[in-house]
Amino acid sequence: MDPSAAEGETAWLDLSGDGGVLKKILETGDDERGNPPPEYEVSAHYTGTIESGEKFDSSRDRGKPFTFQIGMGSVIKAWDIGFSSMTIGEKAILKCRADYAYGDSPPGSGVIKPGDTLLFDVELLGFHEKPKEKWEMSAAELMEEALKIKEEGTAFFKEKRFFEATERYVAAADTASAVPEKTDPGGEEEAAAVALELSCFLNAAQACLNGKEWGDAIAHATSALGKDPDNVKALYRRGVAKRHTGMVDESKSDLMAAYKLDPNNKAVRKELQLLKAAMKESKEKAKSVFGGLFGKVSMYDDKEGVVVFDGTNPKCFFDITVGDKEPQRISFELYANTCPKTSANFLHLCKGDKGTTPDGVPLHYKGSKFHRVIKNFMLQCGDFTAGDGTGGCSIYGEKFKDENFQLKHTEPGLLSMANAGPNTNGSQVFITCRDTPHLDGKHVVFGKVLSGMEVVKEIENVATTADKPNDDVVIVDCGELLQEESPADEAPAYDEAMKAETPETEN
Repeated sequence: MDPSAAEGETAWLDLSGDGGVLKKILETGDDERGNPPPEYEVSAHYTGTIESGEKFDSSRDRGKPFTFQIGMGSVIKAWDIGFSSMTIGEKAILKCRADYAYGDSPPGSGVIKPGDTLLFDVELLGFHEKPKEKWEMSAAELMEEALKIKEEGTAFFKEKRFFEATERYVAAADTASAVPEKTDPGGEEEAAAVALELSCFLNAAQACLNGKEWGDAIAHATSALGKDPDNVKALYRRGVAKRHTGMVDESKSDLMAAYKLDPNNKAVRKELQLLKAAMKESKEKAKSVFGGLFGKVSMYDDKEGVVVFDGTNPKCFFDITVGDKEPQRISFELYANTCPKTSANFLHLCKGDKGTTPDGVPLHYKGSKFHRVIKNFMLQCGDFTAGDGTGGCSIYGEKFKDENFQLKHTEPGLLSMANAGPNTNGSQVFITCRDTPHLDGKHVVFGKVLSGMEVVKEIENVATTADKPNDDVVIVDCGELLQEESPADEAPAYDEAMKAETPETEN
């Protein structure tokens, strides 16, 4: 709806008392719950225009409601005043004078000029009391919250919404992980929290198996084994996931460990039979492909998916701190000759030269963190808006389409797009720690580490809780490398390091 078109049809309400914030109700809401109280979290849709009718932002265009805490100064003053006067379901126009909006310092979209009056077509979708932060909760409150979140996950699981179920189970485990800090070491409360974490990770692994997200199933089963190294369910579920990714030897190791712990477990015995058939098929396939060279070459047989160093492609860098250590550099080659759009997105996010998101956050990796680290799998970063894997934004808008899947996840040190499903690329990326063929066709490979694999290795080995590094791993600087600054490809050195240090468990 064009806000300016509604002007003059009904009376404006002066919410601020000085004409600075006016409201015109387009559709009344449900008065039963009243207005959102101060400090409550509200959920709303909006479309913002200047008085000429030119649009500058819209949550509706992004397909995602906007949430904020009322009365806390996290939004423009006009919104705190306007939304506190609304009821759920109400639709209205808010007319906001500059001193209640952005004043003389508008965000960087270019549409809003200093001193502009703004019009917002808004709808209040709902509001609720903002939950306490974990650090504000007692041990009992944390356990209660974790159990509640786990129940939400189970409800999603029963509806076969496995992605949402996994998210809830992991969130429940993360909440339970804060309990030991509030209790006496070795006490009953700590033991109950660890048991709940274990249960949540096991459930998350099963949800991922049901959703055929093999890599995530491996990661969550490994987290469960971190709580109980002899857990048969965790060994079994990780073994199943590894078989599906072609990691037959690693699958055998997990399943045999489970079998030794519980020789009568029917599920384990059945999976061992399936694994035996898979190993036979894998060996026969390898022989047919490699002939007499079987066992002497790489088992990754998709040669079109392997890319070598090309001196014409752009290069860029991350300078990274791990905890309190001095910055260390990782440099990348971007495969612009194969994935030009995806490479350009990453390069400009390194340079920070494309302005801001619709919410005014700089489109820049600088200052953001590696929020997810899974040993012997991958390192994920690039969420510079939320910092926890739920945010991010590309230079083309919030999301852009998969460019192509020509390049494969054949080795450590590859740069690939993280996503939430097909055609949902934003700014989040990951660096592989090994070959990950189960990600082929789902994630776009667009670059490779040229130098700094020892830094990749260091990050891979940081201590984590629910896959989040315990010490901050921060991109303190980033940018483009000039041609004369570009390093040589050092990935082979990492391969030797991997041979010298085989991890005890594989994620």
